Amino acid sequence: MAPQQQALATVDAAFWQRIAEQMKAIIGRLEQEAHKRVGKRQPIEQRWIDDLLQYYGRYDAETERKLTNAEQSKLNINLTGPKTDAMAARLMDLLFPTDDKNWGIGPTPVPELAEQASEATRQAEEMRAQAEAAAQQEGADPAQVQQAQQQASAADEAARQLDALVMEGKKRADLMAHEIDDQLKQSRYHAAMRDVIESACKLGTGVCKGPVTGDRVRKGWKRRPKTGENGEPILNNEDGSPVMGDYELEMSSGSQPAMRYVDIWSFFPDMDVSDIKDGEGNFERHLMNRKKLRGLAKLPGFDKDAIRNLLEQKPRTSAPSYLADLRNLTGEKQHIASDLYHVWEYSGPLEADDMRSLALAAGDMDAFQDVQDIDPLDEVNVVVWFCQGELLKFAIYPFDSGECMYSVFNLKKDESSVFGYGIPWIARDPAASLNAGWRAMMDNAGLSSGPQIVIGGTVEPLDGDYTLRPRKLWRAKDGLPPNHAAFGVHNIDTRQEELANIVAISKQFLDDMTAMPQIAQGEQGTGVTKTAQGMALLMNSANVVFRRIVKNFDDDVTEPNIRRFYDWNMQFNPKQEIKGDFEVDARGSSVLLVREMQAQNLMLVAMHFGAHPVYGPMLKNKGVLRNLFKAQMIPADEVMLTDDEIDAIFLQAQSKEGENDPEQMKLDAQVAMHELEWDRKLEIAHLERETALIKMAETMNMSLDKLDAMLTDRREDRASRERVMAAELADKARTGTGAGGYV
Repeated sequence: MAPQQQALATVDAAFWQRIAEQMKAIIGRLEQEAHKRVGKRQPIEQRWIDDLLQYYGRYDAETERKLTNAEQSKLNINLTGPKTDAMAARLMDLLFPTDDKNWGIGPTPVPELAEQASEATRQAEEMRAQAEAAAQQEGADPAQVQQAQQQASAADEAARQLDALVMEGKKRADLMAHEIDDQLKQSRYHAAMRDVIESACKLGTGVCKGPVTGDRVRKGWKRRPKTGENGEPILNNEDGSPVMGDYELEMSSGSQPAMRYVDIWSFFPDMDVSDIKDGEGNFERHLMNRKKLRGLAKLPGFDKDAIRNLLEQKPRTSAPSYLADLRNLTGEKQHIASDLYHVWEYSGPLEADDMRSLALAAGDMDAFQDVQDIDPLDEVNVVVWFCQGELLKFAIYPFDSGECMYSVFNLKKDESSVFGYGIPWIARDPAASLNAGWRAMMDNAGLSSGPQIVIGGTVEPLDGDYTLRPRKLWRAKDGLPPNHAAFGVHNIDTRQEELANIVAISKQFLDDMTAMPQIAQGEQGTGVTKTAQGMALLMNSANVVFRRIVKNFDDDVTEPNIRRFYDWNMQFNPKQEIKGDFEVDARGSSVLLVREMQAQNLMLVAMHFGAHPVYGPMLKNKGVLRNLFKAQMIPADEVMLTDDEIDAIFLQAQSKEGENDPEQMKLDAQVAMHELEWDRKLEIAHLERETALIKMAETMNMSLDKLDAMLTDRREDRASRERVMAAELADKARTGTGAGGYV
């Protein structure tokens, strides 16, 4: 018998009866609080239903009934759905680029250590110079010279140690970043974040939690060695290795941390706060049938007896009403026939007495010892799973930091609630205005498509049906008076132009209020510049709103998520080589520059400054090239050589340059200087010519195509002149005399 079980067996039955009663009371209070939060969130859930109706382009039941009774058009032009999808796709593309991470980890003291290392190196060089100067002086005291040399050596050693610390910190930070990146990929972090962003765009709020462990059963196939009758492995006669048998399916709960998406309909935070970190615990509802409930018994930490008791009972609660509302969005009336178990997961603080009672009820003496002597000033978080009065799992919060494991992202924040607003809510009024104008246009088109006919009392149809049809026969009553028309015709005026203006204005309001203009959706629109620079500027302006949203995502999701993964690895990961004092850097907003503009600027830097005799040596050419590939969305590692290979090539080139003729090198430098000077002059002349051409186009009302053709001719002439100039400059540099022509 285990020590814990021996200790628990010595307690009398009356004590356990009191513990069971206390546990029932605690679970009852938690269930009461959960149901209270469900009731408080009903108005928000109704808003979410309205948002989804608008997202799918459907009217609510009341509006549908009114339009049907009034025999009006029920058409719905759904622009909210595309706007919402475009916003989600744009944010996902910006936050999670394919060639870079939107986060990073670096050692906290590196800037200070790097500065100290640089200062120590400078001091060591000064002391070494002083020692050399003292040694060269006549009559210098050998003892003082030796002391100066020792001090210089000590300074060198201190500088080397500081450099080693800086390099070690960077190395450990890189290993930690690699470890977290692997953990995120295994838990399909991008898929979870895509669901978070889509939920935030549709309903205003997206929720995720992590890192969590042991919440799912993992399957894997492993090959096991064959065993004999005595159970010992059968060994190979040749090398003594075990003889492997067939593959077997292995079930495990898994110990790697993972990030999970949380269904917003099942998440119930403290409704009295606006920030998730300030709330008094969080409830998450898991709707389960009998199959899912059995799956809980396979996970570590869950009470199998309590789950068995639940399976022997029937669910006491029906399915939430929102499930039927979600199914009815398709227009088909569907009902959920079977009841479901409402399994609640609570994570947050509890009173010390409650924690001790739950630890004893769960039979966890380790947890009981952890909460035995808790100071009332200390806040200890726990995780409690319960259902229908049964305690399914109790555990002390796994992280020493005590940080909330949930992260909440709002597309548009609400100052009074944890839940924000999405695109359908923002676009509610312009979308309603647009559809009202469109319905009015359709109703007017139907009325004005044919005349209104008034039939006098003097005629009647022979078939008794007053519907107008070709070649229909009518009978005159008592004959028609002279000059009296049997039918009066009246036409309804069309108002299509006026109503179309309402639709156009509403569409413009929809773009402005959602901050999703056509250019942000990939459409150029009318009146947009055709130049690459102009398009880049417009895209950069369109990204202003996205930068604010992405910054909120960095602060509310990326930074706390990665920090919690860092805390988990520092606390539980056995790899000592990845641990250290690190900082998390959420840099989603730093990758939002228009890539075309960034690539263009990098190209200009490389062309104009790469070979410059003054500025060229100051550039980090490898960094410029890598960022240029990144701006073009090309993985630099796949097209660039490694740093060692590049350094080897440069060393080889420098060794060959040392064998060149100094006079030839001088001439080459002069040619390069002349070429740079003429390039500058030609660029200025080119700009002046294009400015003059633009002014001429404005004066002469010249078309854009004609101006483009003229500019093309000018560029070709300029290129021809540049080739002639380059040849003459090279000839002049070699001979020392001019060659005529343009020079």
